[in-house]
Amino acid sequence: MKDKATQQVRKLYPTAEQKYPGNKEAQALYQDSITTFVNQRLATLLDSTGDQKITWWGNTYQKSKESELLLGLDLQGGINVTLDIALDGLIKGLANNPRDPQLLKAIEEAQKRKLNSDQNFIDIFAKSFTDVNPGAKLAPQFANTGRNKLTISATDAQVTSYIRDQANAAMAQTFQVLRRRIDKFGVAQPNISLDEAKGIITVELAGATDPERVRRFLQSTANLQFWEVYTFADLGDG
Repeated sequence: MKDKATQQVRKLYPTAEQKYPGNKEAQALYQDSITTFVNQRLATLLDSTGDQKITWWGNTYQKSKESELLLGLDLQGGINVTLDIALDGLIKGLANNPRDPQLLKAIEEAQKRKLNSDQNFIDIFAKSFTDVNPGAKLAPQFANTGRNKLTISATDAQVTSYIRDQANAAMAQTFQVLRRRIDKFGVAQPNISLDEAKGIITVELAGATDPERVRRFLQSTANLQFWEVYTFADLGDG
């Protein structure tokens, strides 16, 4: 059925290479649109044939599809992606002076420590700031009564809690945007999960076979100043 939908769409639209020769970015975006058209056409076909028996033992297409959805990456093959949310950009955005040497030094140290730690980046940053700036306090970096109600007398714990709350809100918002986009990617039963403690989002796309297209899709979906690809694994034979 998917092949039939694909063939029908191909008759109406040129390929990405034909439409945008030599322009990989435009090709990727155009291909996403084609995939959406195929899925829409497939949904129409399935709606009209969902109750028709398609197997010799009498299963309908809908019943067979429900059984197929139970297959995970280990059986179908596919792509598993872990996105590490780069919160250094968020910290700079919240700071009174994003170019302050004390701030930048602490962020640089936190980035190094994060490579060997599962602790969340905000807590690592707070500890790094204290370590590389002995005697300095976080409040002067972030206190702004007109914007966040933090006063200059706020403790490091209070400032860290504020930054953590802002980070969690930003992660949740980006997670929702990403999930809505992934639902339109064109694979059966995509799985996406957010780990706020580690600051990562895990995406499983069962049946996906093009790692480069997935990478471009995720990077174009996310806010690039807050995101970077952490690991990328092609699981199974696809």
